Amino acid sequence: MKKFEIEYCKKCVTPNTRPDIDFDRFGICSACNNHIAKKTKINWKKRLIEFRKILNRHKSRTKPFHYNCIVPVSGGKDSIYQTYVMKKIFKMNPLAVTFRPLSRTYRGEENLLALKKIGVDHIDFTPNPRAINEITKKSFINFGDTSYIDHLCIFNIIPNLAIKLNIPLIIWGENWYLEYGGKKFSNKNKLDQNILKRHHILKNTPAEKWISKSIKKQDISSFKTPNQKDLKKIKYEPIFLGYYLNWDIKKNRKIAIKNGFKPREDGPIMGLYNESDLDCTNIPIHHYFKWFKFGFNRVTDNCSNEIRKGRMSRIDAIKKVIKLDGKKPPREYIDAFCKQIGISHRLFWKTADKFRNKQIWKKTSKNNWYIKNWIGGDKLVDNFGYTKINKKEKLYLMDLKTKS
Repeated sequence: MKKFEIEYCKKCVTPNTRPDIDFDRFGICSACNNHIAKKTKINWKKRLIEFRKILNRHKSRTKPFHYNCIVPVSGGKDSIYQTYVMKKIFKMNPLAVTFRPLSRTYRGEENLLALKKIGVDHIDFTPNPRAINEITKKSFINFGDTSYIDHLCIFNIIPNLAIKLNIPLIIWGENWYLEYGGKKFSNKNKLDQNILKRHHILKNTPAEKWISKSIKKQDISSFKTPNQKDLKKIKYEPIFLGYYLNWDIKKNRKIAIKNGFKPREDGPIMGLYNESDLDCTNIPIHHYFKWFKFGFNRVTDNCSNEIRKGRMSRIDAIKKVIKLDGKKPPREYIDAFCKQIGISHRLFWKTADKFRNKQIWKKTSKNNWYIKNWIGGDKLVDNFGYTKINKKEKLYLMDLKTKS
């Protein structure tokens, strides 16, 4: 049997280790091929007409002044853009709903104020913190993921609330398979259960699997698996906005900033974009663990996107990957996470090493890790530094610890 070797798309810098990615016979990844299809094969005018029909149908089924859709909102640029588009461009009456993570940042709190300028009702929902922390700890040790519970809550709280409030239309953002690679679901217009079950982010582990002596059924009631019969009864319709409107994070950024969204003044926390990964401290650690599991991080994601949009050359992208892709999240974020779930730094890094993919990671004669056949060069040791945060960001983290 042939040993696995890491390979890279011939157009961008995405590796074949990325979950759900496909490469064609020319060595081009499905994300790049999807981008070509977006420019040459998709009739966006036709899709816009389809979108308006969906919105008009939901407008007509609700009474005046009632909510006719839900927009899941994190406080990031994309969800601010989604809310603005639905309220101001398409004249819907959306209810914005946020899962409030225990690790929210000062800037994340600040950016939710953009919803006031847009003018929408907003639910900022916090599930039982004790249960959240226990699941966060167990899922980190079992899956090497700091944000499994965040994603589980986001994808379950929304449909459960839709059932309770009888609001069937949900406006999600981009279709991940269309934007970032994967052929099977790239043409889907809805976030259905097949996509969620297939997607690696939920680890095929529903909320009910965490019920134990310390976590009761009522503790997970808000983020339990939604009842499919109830969803069918309300004619649940969770659609991707990016299926109907051509998705571009730079465009989203401009609209979000006009409505009060604030990027990070001191540059990106992870990757290339200072508008991304700002709303909570655990999500940059979640992204960083891709470095161990798959041999790439946010810089690879962002550079590949910029190449597809024609804003960066592959040569320049490789230079950035070499310089930045293995960069660690802020020390303070890791410290806050360890304190949140009650583990030592030693256990944190031991867990990181446990999830290091030994198919691609090898050791030098001096016992240092490197990625074999890395796009940046072979036998380059993993000794990247930490992202630095400013005094204001540090003070807010200290304040959070005091409150807890």
